[in-house]
Amino acid sequence: MVQGARLESVWSQGLAGSNPVPTAMKVIFLNSWYAKAGDLYYKFIKEQSDKTDIFCLNEIQPELFSKLESLLPNFNGFYSYGRFDITMGFDYGQAVFINENIKTRELGRIDTFRNVYNDIGFALPFELSILNKRIYLINVHGKARPGHKQDTPARIKQSERIIEFLKDKAAPKIVGGDFNLYPETKSVKLFEEAGYKNLISEFKITDTRGKINHELYKDKNIQYFADYCFVSSEIKVKSFDVPNIEVSDHLPLILDFEI
Repeated sequence: MVQGARLESVWSQGLAGSNPVPTAMKVIFLNSWYAKAGDLYYKFIKEQSDKTDIFCLNEIQPELFSKLESLLPNFNGFYSYGRFDITMGFDYGQAVFINENIKTRELGRIDTFRNVYNDIGFALPFELSILNKRIYLINVHGKARPGHKQDTPARIKQSERIIEFLKDKAAPKIVGGDFNLYPETKSVKLFEEAGYKNLISEFKITDTRGKINHELYKDKNIQYFADYCFVSSEIKVKSFDVPNIEVSDHLPLILDFEI
């Protein structure tokens, strides 16, 4: 389902497919780096598709979204376009692919900061209904500039906007993606203070960027953190992993949970 700059608020229920409605679920958050890793990226998505219910992807151009639709025939795809990313030379967008048997409501788009030619991102929220239970899911691509990943007023406001959006929603919540933040920042602590579990901290993850990123920036200060997954207390986490898989300049965040 391709949308323009802003997603409409609608419910989407796919046709009955081969996948059963899940009671235990897996979600993968991944900054896709515009699939610059090539076949390794596509192989990873395809291999994970049989055991994953939701893919939350950043740095997706329209052509890549179309390829992913072909790779993921049993998923409903949702896409929101940002603008041209001059730093990468690609059209920027975000994509979320959800098991076709999960009833899904798009909740618009949270414009967390003012997008400019070299600093593009936003948050995509969804309401999922599984066996009469609801979950709120947000895919985040946070403000990348300045590149030090420390607090700025705009980054603090970004966290506040996401937290405020979910504050009155009485259901389990999952917020994940590339936040472009270091762990010690107030922007991260705000989620913890709001009652969310920081799975990067709880599972003692030491690197979300991986070898590709470290090789690219070996002559500069290597950054080990950017990506996070925050869950409300109602989410029953079965496992959380950030495997050292070289499919992007970010590592995938893989959450298994029960509802």
